[in-house]
Amino acid sequence: MHDGLGTTRSWKGLEVQPDMGLSYVAARRHQGGDFDRSVWVAAAGIRLPELWHHMFFSFQLGAAAPRTKALSSTQQFVSSLGWSRHGFAILIRHVSNGGTRKPNLGETMLLVGVDMKTP
Repeated sequence: MHDGLGTTRSWKGLEVQPDMGLSYVAARRHQGGDFDRSVWVAAAGIRLPELWHHMFFSFQLGAAAPRTKALSSTQQFVSSLGWSRHGFAILIRHVSNGGTRKPNLGETMLLVGVDMKTP
């Protein structure tokens, strides 16, 4: 996962950041289905960086390739809820087509990240 965050701006009383990301979902064998292809998801949207006590939310529109049972269309919605502080982040992310095409299983993941930027 790579997330690129832009400059924080104020919009209608909310702090927002442009947000873009590139994710890789590895192929795997799973009970109840075979997810035999790895998928790349590129997405861009907005992030609300300071909801409450270092919690953030982001929503992005994305594109996935190739398609799988879980990510069954090219267009995807990517939503994340997480906590970030002192260069460390933990978040839950869901990628789904929002029911625009069946099946709509989606992928949900727990992610952990460390910001390697130097001050």
